[in-house]
Amino acid sequence: MNKQIFAMGGGGFSMEKNNPLLDKYVLSLSSKPKPRICFLGTASGDAQGYIEKFYESFKNYNCEPTHLALFKAHTQDFAAFLLSQDIIYVGGGNTRNMLVLWKEWGLDKILSQAYEKGIVLAGISAGSICWFEQGVTDSIPGTLSKLNCLGFIRGSNCPHYNGETERRPAFQKLLMDNKILPGIATDDGVGLHYVDGHLEKIVSSHPDAKAYRLTKDASGVSEKQVIPTYLGGKDTLIRKASLVDSYSIHEAHMRSIQEVCAPDYSEEQIQAWGQRQYNQEQRHSSILNNEVWVLEAQGRIEGYAELKTFPNENMATLYGLYITANHIKKGHGKKMMELIKEKCRENKISTIRFISTITSKKFYQEMGAEVLDHNKALNINGVDIPGVAMELKLS
Repeated sequence: MNKQIFAMGGGGFSMEKNNPLLDKYVLSLSSKPKPRICFLGTASGDAQGYIEKFYESFKNYNCEPTHLALFKAHTQDFAAFLLSQDIIYVGGGNTRNMLVLWKEWGLDKILSQAYEKGIVLAGISAGSICWFEQGVTDSIPGTLSKLNCLGFIRGSNCPHYNGETERRPAFQKLLMDNKILPGIATDDGVGLHYVDGHLEKIVSSHPDAKAYRLTKDASGVSEKQVIPTYLGGKDTLIRKASLVDSYSIHEAHMRSIQEVCAPDYSEEQIQAWGQRQYNQEQRHSSILNNEVWVLEAQGRIEGYAELKTFPNENMATLYGLYITANHIKKGHGKKMMELIKEKCRENKISTIRFISTITSKKFYQEMGAEVLDHNKALNINGVDIPGVAMELKLS
């Protein structure tokens, strides 16, 4: 039996509900027609919501989902239970706490036996770095530091390389200061497939996600980009956004401003408006609290729309609808507006208000919106960005 590990920097059922590509890949690694897959949520303190999300996702596949919660175990014989599985899937959270608990309960040794037996080991974030000799972890509040891990795979690992802006400089500094071994970093949506300790394949659930090999020599730290194999198809679709889309949404937003809006704004305005830094907290909050759709073409995010509903006020606010230059005037904006209208009708909302760009005013008028104020400006980084306050009444 081959020894297999699939380490994901981010993604899977907990981060991209509407994108099953990585989870399906995990299941494909087992030779069993209906594999038993066990979720270990130790790093999250066996959060009940996390466990429920696992079952909710994997019930849709031809597998037998189970879990082992150390904080409320259903069996005394952890070894017998885990060694009867075909796949063990480790969730994200506090890696240091997880490893301490595993050692106390003997799971480090049991997982080693499972690995040698050919049981597929997989995981996201904490469930990624735990298999390596060392990892870059945020287990200690307020800092990113080195953590010694199980050592099933040689070298170090850093997840969320594009999703958390502090990750890249922290990994490079640790390597520069000789505090961590050379290793590999992954963007959200990237999985590293190891067979018998060797990196067999790098795959992704998004075509713009990447992996990075980090080494150090006399000249300093070297970072080499690796393009994964994209697991998705080539169709264009509009779907609900998930957390793993956050950076790609930001990138598409900035590209749309730079490519589509540039003729109607000054160079200074485009620079202040269309070259903003990625704000993970803001983007994640939008996806979690608002209605966000993305336009995906050949697996790449090429546009998005964001709506905030206020049912008690019979009103909604459209925070943005942006599409990149290669995909405008193809009906995608109209389809997004239909989804927006449908969501408002579901919530019995009859009024949508928003500030349109000068560029998009005609499009919104074609959608039935009326102008409230031609001279509405947003101040971004000290620069006024002219816009048009508009209102769309739904019948």
